[in-house]
Amino acid sequence: MKRRKRATAPQKRNADATRAKILQAALDEFSERGLPAASTDDIADRCGVNKRMIYYYFGSKEGLYLAALESVFERFVALEREIDVEHLEPAAAIEAMIDLKIDYYVENPHFVSFLAMENFYKARHLRKSKKLHMFKTPLTEVIARILKRGQSSGQFRQDVDPVDFYVSMCALCIMYFSNQHSLGAIFQRDMMSGANIERRRRTVVDFVLSYLQMTDGARTPAPGRKPARQAALVS
Repeated sequence: MKRRKRATAPQKRNADATRAKILQAALDEFSERGLPAASTDDIADRCGVNKRMIYYYFGSKEGLYLAALESVFERFVALEREIDVEHLEPAAAIEAMIDLKIDYYVENPHFVSFLAMENFYKARHLRKSKKLHMFKTPLTEVIARILKRGQSSGQFRQDVDPVDFYVSMCALCIMYFSNQHSLGAIFQRDMMSGANIERRRRTVVDFVLSYLQMTDGARTPAPGRKPARQAALVS
């Protein structure tokens, strides 16, 4: 029994290493060429494995695409969960989340590419993921806890829905990266220079905190519009 366990350990490590190599090559291939043009032959060449191993581990090209898509979300969610929100002031916790997002987009351009692709497909592949519930957690837990503490202390306004707030914060961050080429061409600016990214980081932090710290009474509905009902905080 002990010999058998020792014998299978290296095999598992080798299998995990092979799977990881294929997945990394798939991230590169899919983000550069998209799903239809991506080739399992090229993915196998990129990582130096037999093409049959792709089908052994992932079943099909679509199965490999889904695994790659899941991996970019998993990494992001894992990092969001690591933010020690309970030991940060609410404003500092929000700033930490913005910093994490922008740093992740800079270091993981695959995420931006996959997000654009999957929205093009109307989340057809993501809906099939068995891990979909895992990606929702930061929306309903991390953000809600930060907002609740800020509201309880009087630092944040009361009429903030956690999911809507999270979507708005993501939009302020990721739009810069998903449109970097077109915006760069229009404004003749190197959007990915260190100075411009830091300017964007500061702008997003200022926008978000100014919104959260605005008093509820300071909001004036547009002419002809009724004030929106306050959204309950998701606990």
